[in-house]
Amino acid sequence: MPDANATPLILLIDDEPELEVLARYLELEGYSVLTASNGEEGLLALASCRKPCIVLLDLMMPVMDGYGFLKRLHEDATLCGLPVFVLTASFNTELMAGAVGLLQKPLHMEVLLEAVAPYCPPPNEDKNSHQS
Repeated sequence: MPDANATPLILLIDDEPELEVLARYLELEGYSVLTASNGEEGLLALASCRKPCIVLLDLMMPVMDGYGFLKRLHEDATLCGLPVFVLTASFNTELMAGAVGLLQKPLHMEVLLEAVAPYCPPPNEDKNSHQS
C-alpha cells in the first residue's frame, strides 16, 4: 500500500485552455498535478520537482512541442524510463517511441483515470466505487 503522505504526482504538459480544468479534476481525484504549457517548461518542471509517476503530454505546442520533449526525455538517463501518455486530437493513433500510451482528445475523464491508475495508484480508491 502506498505511503499516505506520498500523493502521486502527475506532470501535465499542454497549451490548451482546458489544461487547468483537467488539472483541477485530477486534484479532486487526489493527485498532485504540476502543469506546463510547453515541452521546455515541462523539462524545467522535471528538473525542479520530485519525479512524477506519469507525464501527460500534448504534441502540438509552441516553443517546444511534444516530439521535442519526448526526444529530450529519451536522451536524459535519469528520465528516460518515465511513463508518458500522449494527448492528441489527431486521428493518427500510431504510438511514438518513448510513449506508453495514447489518449484521444477530447479526453473522457474515466478513460484518463483508467490510463493513469497502473502508473499512479489511485489515492482515493474508495471514491471510484460511487460511480457506475
